[in-house]
Amino acid sequence: MLNAVLFDLDGTITNPEVGITNSFRYALEQVGHPAEPDADLRWIIGPSILEIVERHGLPVSLKDEIAAIYRGRLREIGLSQAVLIEGMVEVIDELRSEGIRLALASAKMIDMGETTLRQFDLLDRFDVVAGTLADGKVRPKSLIVADALEGLGNPDPTSVAMVGDRRHDIEGARHNGLHAIAVNWGFAEPGEHDALPPDHFVDTPEELLATLMGLPSKRSGPSEPSGVS
Repeated sequence: MLNAVLFDLDGTITNPEVGITNSFRYALEQVGHPAEPDADLRWIIGPSILEIVERHGLPVSLKDEIAAIYRGRLREIGLSQAVLIEGMVEVIDELRSEGIRLALASAKMIDMGETTLRQFDLLDRFDVVAGTLADGKVRPKSLIVADALEGLGNPDPTSVAMVGDRRHDIEGARHNGLHAIAVNWGFAEPGEHDALPPDHFVDTPEELLATLMGLPSKRSGPSEPSGVS
């Protein structure tokens, strides 16, 4: 049986689309680079602010200003607009009932991750909440996962799984030698996982729970991430 499970937040436990995309639109308007009204911004859910700014074609010099406005709007309004993925509370509770420890490993700032878990009465289910530090500096998912593992007492990585929807989650798992599980209800773009496939894809929370309860299985050791998260 697994010792611990690490979860991504956005697109894995919650659907934050409305709050995140609207907060980003607001930030772009404030810095004079409004997005097109019909622009599909769901791809921004998961990557770091730096990656988002670069891909959106904005001057990197605006990164800190955009981040500050975006995070402020997210705290004020956006976080409360997230909704739970149906079935995930049951997954979390079943894992806890089996004595499996849980950690959040999210690119969100730690206080935001805690706020989101708290608003759904889930914070007490998690032993560790890892994420972007208070300084707001971009950190690869591999370091966030490592923080979560350290908070759990550095368990044997072959007894730990990382669950997420984006490539950054799989990279973080691989870099730290964890089982990597990708959920198909999140925000991964077509072909996103082709370069670095996870150990398992799951379509529903019920399938996720069954997969987790069937681990660990024999697998290879850690490998380097395929890109920057």
